[in-house]
Amino acid sequence: MAKILGLDLGTNSIGWAIVDDVDNKIIDSGVRIFPEGVIAKTIGSGDKEESKNAKRRNGRQLRKQFYRKRLRKIKLLRTLINFNMCPLRHDELDVWSKWDKQKKKEGRMAPELSLPSNHIYNLWLKQNPYQLRDKALNEDLTLEEFGRVLYHLIQRRGFLSNRKGKDDGAIYKGKENVKGIDATQKELENSTLGKYLFNILPKEGEPYKIIQDEAGNELRVRSRYTLRDMYVTEFEAIWNRQSHQLGLDVIDYLNVKTRLLNGSIRNKRNNKKIEHLKLTKGSENVEIITLNEGKEKLFLKVTTKLPLKEFLAGKIENDDEGNLKFKSSESVLFWQRPLQSQKKLLAKCRFETDLKDEIGKYIQKGKTPCHLSHPLFEEFRAYKFINNIEYGKKQRLEESQRLEVLELISSNINMLMSIIL
Repeated sequence: MAKILGLDLGTNSIGWAIVDDVDNKIIDSGVRIFPEGVIAKTIGSGDKEESKNAKRRNGRQLRKQFYRKRLRKIKLLRTLINFNMCPLRHDELDVWSKWDKQKKKEGRMAPELSLPSNHIYNLWLKQNPYQLRDKALNEDLTLEEFGRVLYHLIQRRGFLSNRKGKDDGAIYKGKENVKGIDATQKELENSTLGKYLFNILPKEGEPYKIIQDEAGNELRVRSRYTLRDMYVTEFEAIWNRQSHQLGLDVIDYLNVKTRLLNGSIRNKRNNKKIEHLKLTKGSENVEIITLNEGKEKLFLKVTTKLPLKEFLAGKIENDDEGNLKFKSSESVLFWQRPLQSQKKLLAKCRFETDLKDEIGKYIQKGKTPCHLSHPLFEEFRAYKFINNIEYGKKQRLEESQRLEVLELISSNINMLMSIIL
């Protein structure tokens, strides 16, 4: 007796039936309905359909953000302690940076929570950072006051877009009760962000009054979007005013970074990475560490000597037009993790075949297709568009006409976009 399994695949269900091929009858049948992947009340609402995993994903993203903020603050506090810019000890900071699992929640607490309220660190935190940022432009600061300014800058770093072009959305234009970046830049004029915010901040000991702009809107320190460039510009101005009198402009910092190497030391990729680092950083600054914890792990310890300013904020320079440009190569204050590459999502090209030897081992796997942003793909699109042009009674262009159109397209890409759209 031959049995045939028939399946009916749907979007929300799978229907099945087993047929006896000899007697030509259905032995059994049924349907398996599986739950939809979106919240039921949002089905059919188009772009507003909400995934069931959205809440879980948003929580995970928040945890990642809090974790990375904590790492940045700990790294800065370590630096401030080393240069007497923060009244804290390393062992007091270890309560926050190192998790004691035996103590559970109490084993990882920020210093302001684990220390008494009258501790000198908590008194250091209670200083008005906006007042210090205003004072730093005209008067001399102490090391601890300068450290408090740096700690405030790492708490409020401003928005840095990963996009190549300017985003003109709500962040720039603003939204209800939140000022946009354009409005904030217009209010700054020739002032730094910290100085401007201190001017609109209610003063201690004075009667409270609402400060309004020309349109009658209330000016507030918070409830506004700010750019990373605003903070970089302010840091440069404060550093130029304070670094010499504090003796910070002559200090070099030893930046130690440890990286985990995947695979063995004989790995071709690892060898290439080690040789590159030895060539750029110096052989004496690159050390290979082996740890045996059940499984052997290889770490690469790289030591780099940097000026303190570059370690804190990266390279800050003026371009030919006098505008401030910064390159934040893993600096403490302003570095931002780049977006994760999505190259892994590219499928294999259907025209490239996989080659195997006699044993069945892959000699060559199919290559990935060309990126949509690659110039060759743009050229392919242009040829495809030209070859599909018809006129009259579905008459195609001749070779000379196609070359003429290609030359026209190459000289004026905007014309091509207007034709396509």
